[in-house]
Amino acid sequence: MSSTSPPETTSFPYPTQIVYDGRADELRVAVDVAPTAREDVMVEAGARRLRIAITREADLAERTVTPLPPGHVFGDDREAIYNHGVLSVTLEAVECWR
Repeated sequence: MSSTSPPETTSFPYPTQIVYDGRADELRVAVDVAPTAREDVMVEAGARRLRIAITREADLAERTVTPLPPGHVFGDDREAIYNHGVLSVTLEAVECWR
């Protein structure tokens, strides 16, 4: 009988650039994940958090960031593109009213 262990979690070894542009009301993230296959890249965005997970062989590297200024959340305009080893994520930032 064999069992599969969950992937090992490692520190996030991929070069990452995170830019919040208040004038454009958006967050842009670029991650160099080459030579990772597209199906091994996962992006999740909640209201205030962005999680990027990369699986390579038996290793899982993940990074979660909460980059928005107070009083802002991610809006509905969201895009993630993986092209030639670079993951580009753009998220709309909107003011939240309490």
